[in-house]
Amino acid sequence: MNIGSNLRRGLVKAIGLTLLTATAALCLHDAMPRSEAAAPETATLRESAQPALSVSAQEKTTAERRKNVYTIILAGMDEVSGNTDTILVGRVDASARRMDFVSIPRDTYINRDWEVRKINCVYTAAQNAGQSGLEALRTAVRELCGFDADCCVVVSLGTVTETIDLMGGVYFDVPFDMDYEDPAQDLSIHIPAGYQLLNGEQCVQLCRYRKNYVNGDLDRIALQQSFLKAAARQFISLGSIPNLARVVQLAVSKLDSDLTAANMAYFLRCAIQCRADDIRFYTAPNVPADAGGLSYTFIEKDEWLTLLNDALNPFDTPIGEANLDLVYPEYGRFQSTSGFIRGKSYLYR
Repeated sequence: MNIGSNLRRGLVKAIGLTLLTATAALCLHDAMPRSEAAAPETATLRESAQPALSVSAQEKTTAERRKNVYTIILAGMDEVSGNTDTILVGRVDASARRMDFVSIPRDTYINRDWEVRKINCVYTAAQNAGQSGLEALRTAVRELCGFDADCCVVVSLGTVTETIDLMGGVYFDVPFDMDYEDPAQDLSIHIPAGYQLLNGEQCVQLCRYRKNYVNGDLDRIALQQSFLKAAARQFISLGSIPNLARVVQLAVSKLDSDLTAANMAYFLRCAIQCRADDIRFYTAPNVPADAGGLSYTFIEKDEWLTLLNDALNPFDTPIGEANLDLVYPEYGRFQSTSGFIRGKSYLYR
């Protein structure tokens, strides 16, 4: 995606993208000019962003991009494990002034022949093999969603910690006492319950905490989304960011992204024109199941297609199962929308 260079100055205003990936550009409510002169006249979209139809499809359809609608992958990387344990896919509708983000559970099964087939492993596995982590993550998301996202951002949790501290912290009502020790994951979490100002380290710990959840990672995702909504409302109402220059310097040096400065400025402008209630979060519908001796999350096909088309589809043509490469459970067995499961025996060990 190539946004006009007249937005390049917006780089210094767009570092809100680093706030645990999903607050995107919500942090600088009044920092960008609202004049129409700041908007790009056109946006050249990647050819590869068209939904990829399966070769088994009997006919091909032509899908047109909806005007002023863009898609983005936002991921937070754990520096200890190297995994992207927070992954969101977002749709920015500049015309409707609305943003939708869907959380992809970190244990989501992907159609690979690896020993560990979780989507949170894709980014680092590619980097360890000398390949692009961004492109590998983009490919995995395309297989689940049926379209190639326009851009991708990966931020380390360490960067999030520093950024939140520079911005003055986040007020949040912690639902219960959080006490957890795990030296292997470099986790020492001790946050009391109640409404309080959390610093950067506490915000990251809040989002990494995994103990005492009845529904495991799904409850953790729900808490993350509550935190993101709270952060979005606070920074929208704040109207400015303390230590902005230092935040900019930090983020520019540590973000892994294919966004240009102009792209960031454009998304920021979209964000500041949204109301907080028009920035929405969802979780991919899923069911847990074991495979290959590991616990996985499998996306439920029919509910997922409904959510895809309601919240993420950037085209005027509905996304169908022929556009996906999705392994899903059905009647006690595993099926694939592509008709092919790599290393199928792995599922039935």
